Amino acid sequence: MKHAAGLAALLLCLAAQPAWAAYPERAITLIVPAAAGGNADITARLVGQEMSKLLGQPVVVENRVGAGGRIGTQALVRAPADGYTIGYAHVGTLVLHRYLFKQQLYDLDRDLAPIGLVTETPNVIVVNAASPYRDLKSFIDASRAQPDKLTMTSADPGTTSEVGVKLFVAQTGAAVRQIPYKATAAQLSDLLGGHVDSMMENLPPLIGNLKDGRLRALAVTTRQRAASNPDVPTVAEQGYPDYEQSAWSALVAPAGTPSAVLARLNDALNQALRTDNVVRELRSRSQEPLGGAPQDVQAQIKKELPRWENIIKAAGTTLD
Repeated sequence: MKHAAGLAALLLCLAAQPAWAAYPERAITLIVPAAAGGNADITARLVGQEMSKLLGQPVVVENRVGAGGRIGTQALVRAPADGYTIGYAHVGTLVLHRYLFKQQLYDLDRDLAPIGLVTETPNVIVVNAASPYRDLKSFIDASRAQPDKLTMTSADPGTTSEVGVKLFVAQTGAAVRQIPYKATAAQLSDLLGGHVDSMMENLPPLIGNLKDGRLRALAVTTRQRAASNPDVPTVAEQGYPDYEQSAWSALVAPAGTPSAVLARLNDALNQALRTDNVVRELRSRSQEPLGGAPQDVQAQIKKELPRWENIIKAAGTTLD
């Protein structure tokens, strides 16, 4: 009986191998927990299109908007762990949410399997080109003179720009009134229309409007200046040396996804991030392609956890 059971188990394993060896046999859904047109969406579509060529099957982006990325991430963790539904994640969904939200909809360590890192991206503080503020100091001084009159938009709670505004207020003493938005396009429309005074958001979706002169950048949030806009000084350069903040992203899958499938996706991701057109496009938008092994995602999370825990506690931000 034992020999028969062992033989049956072996036959099952052998039968299963060709199925995963043939992966993927149909389209793969890539859940992006953000609106179309924003940085996450643009990056996911660029990388997903290249992965499609390498995998021989379409990688179809599905936008699931809301709750700073929690709605899309929740949909991902509930999906079958078969490699046909994967997700685009970022520092917000993988790190910030642990400290921002009292109610956790899922266990990030238990419910997700890392595929690989995608990019690192700076945020930028911008104003309408018609704005009287030409540098960060004049903007901060004006906000202090009339507390809560000047507004600064961000993405919705749980994102790097939303927490970044709170960090900006805490470290600079700027007395701005923060207005979170669900989509970059809506923020941009209101800023260009003169309905809000400033905006902190990922740099890539704003580069076009900066180049054509419709927006003016006051500062980038990273330690180094952005390659696409080298004339824009950092927040740190303008008198606040401790301010540093960026957005990084990764691809993830539901926990339990077969290791062979994760390896295939990781290989396709790394190849996509090394292709000339992807590297050129990402760097033109001041995004640095990352890649690496699944363990690198876990290492990045571990590195970021204590830093963001301190930032969020200092800002006094906790959401239901």
